[in-house]
Amino acid sequence: MTTKKHNERKAQLTKYLEQLDEFNWHHPTQVSEMADSQHERDNRTYYLAQISLILFHNYQQSYMQIGQMLNISSRTARRLINDYEQDCGSLEEITEELQNGEDW
Repeated sequence: MTTKKHNERKAQLTKYLEQLDEFNWHHPTQVSEMADSQHERDNRTYYLAQISLILFHNYQQSYMQIGQMLNISSRTARRLINDYEQDCGSLEEITEELQNGEDW
């Protein structure tokens, strides 16, 4: 993989991660209330797992690289990849689901 292509992918991944946190910025009081909700924690874990699986399978990233990108430990990244099945085929699908806001 060329450096230019790697930088483009990294920029795209950064954009997607920012979109994941967008809800937190627009609804800070709801986010703090949701922190106590098991359902919301499960949704967050599910989407982190889906992103981890896509990075692992589609972009051949290591557990350590995934952990660094998602700001989680490599052990957590490994657990997410092993515990969940990949339901989304691309980062764009995850973005669409999050923009629809059905799980929020």
